[in-house]
Amino acid sequence: MRKYYCTIIFLVCFSNYSTAIPQWLAAPVFPNNGRSASTAFVIGEQAFVGLGYDGFDFKKSFYIFNSYSNQWYNAPDFIGFPRCAAVNFVIGTNAFIGTGTGISTYSNDFWKYNSLNNTWSQVASLPGDARHSAVAFTAFNKGYVALGYAATGLKKDVWQYNDTTNLWVQKNDFDGAERKSACVFVLDNKAFIVNGDKDVLTNGCWQFDAMNDTWIQKTDFTGTPRSGSVAFTLNGKGIVGLGYDTLTNYCNDFFQYDTLTDSWSPFDTFPGSARSSAIAFSFPTRAYVGLGYDSLYLKDVFYYSALNDGVKEINTDENLFSIYPNPSAAYFSLKYCIPSNEKYYFSLFDLNGNSYLNILLDSNKKKHECKTQLLLNGIYFYKITSNKKVMDAGKICIIK
Repeated sequence: MRKYYCTIIFLVCFSNYSTAIPQWLAAPVFPNNGRSASTAFVIGEQAFVGLGYDGFDFKKSFYIFNSYSNQWYNAPDFIGFPRCAAVNFVIGTNAFIGTGTGISTYSNDFWKYNSLNNTWSQVASLPGDARHSAVAFTAFNKGYVALGYAATGLKKDVWQYNDTTNLWVQKNDFDGAERKSACVFVLDNKAFIVNGDKDVLTNGCWQFDAMNDTWIQKTDFTGTPRSGSVAFTLNGKGIVGLGYDTLTNYCNDFFQYDTLTDSWSPFDTFPGSARSSAIAFSFPTRAYVGLGYDSLYLKDVFYYSALNDGVKEINTDENLFSIYPNPSAAYFSLKYCIPSNEKYYFSLFDLNGNSYLNILLDSNKKKHECKTQLLLNGIYFYKITSNKKVMDAGKICIIK
């Protein structure tokens, strides 16, 4: 049976918090078959998870996880061929997905997902060798693809993508040995490539300075050398874990990297089964990890809460507001639990600050349905106020 490994990239920077006790908790399971070597990216309050391999088929389906409703929704299928071990990077409200293996063992095609109108389109292919199990990241609003495995063997080349010109430019090669199945995180527009398979498994850590196009070797990852690990950022630290090690043992440990001290320290152990080829995605106070392979193709998901963050979960007494579905088509619903002795107002604005809605919420109804027939497709902002204080705010995407 073939096993595939990919890197999932998360480019969300987080503020520092000092309250509450962090912990891993179960999240809603992935709504399709378990799969490994999928890809995931975050735009705004939503994570998009798709592609991968489920033991029988390469996949092209995508799903949206909404951080406000704490639910999964269907997303438009990828329009390239089904694949796994692809990479992605995000620039603005667009995600770019490419490379990987499926119908074609090695691919270099790239596709853009426009989150504003929910559509896919093809963009310029990666000029380097077709490959799978590479890494990708965003720095200074440019996309980067590096490393991977091609018909010619392991790679160490680095390519930069400009979404304005739809052109790729080759940058300085990776300074370490050629490798595949590494992982990457980004802090302060500097990328850190960790672990991977260079014919032997490694625990090396390298920093890429996109501004100067330079590489610096940093302190090695202090876990065992491994391949197929995942990375995310939280509270200004890079977090790396899972994967499989030199004894082909699956791992469930995590370690965090501090850029100020160039040092690693243990992070809370993952509560699910040890695995490789998982996915991870992050919101400002939570990181989610799931799917992957441990002799089975997995669909469970867990989140790490950096503090008592009050992310909205439908049907929990402690949360005041939730909006769903998001993206919305014909309507969206605002669910709320508010005290009867206070007045709460729900307001909706477009990107230019024009007001489209301002209503007083009825504390007895617990729910308000908003029809969207007068709204154009796009992103809108909402806020809920009481006594002139903003109690909640966020974005709603309208796609008809």
